[in-house]
Amino acid sequence: MLGKTHTTFCPWVIVKSNVKESARLESIRHVLSRFNYDGKGNSGTDIMPDPNVVQRYHRMVKQIDQ
Repeated sequence: MLGKTHTTFCPWVIVKSNVKESARLESIRHVLSRFNYDGKGNSGTDIMPDPNVVQRYHRMVKQIDQ
């Protein structure tokens, strides 16, 4: 399913975490980092998601789910 629906216009993002709280927070950070809004950099906290938790889906040469 991922291989057939993943496009550059609408890419899949995978959240890898065993802890629900951190997965939710990293998901929110990912969404907030994608948009520009007033006061984005004024909070003084890091809004970029952890790259070990939030990853983009990459197609393989041979798809497993075909």
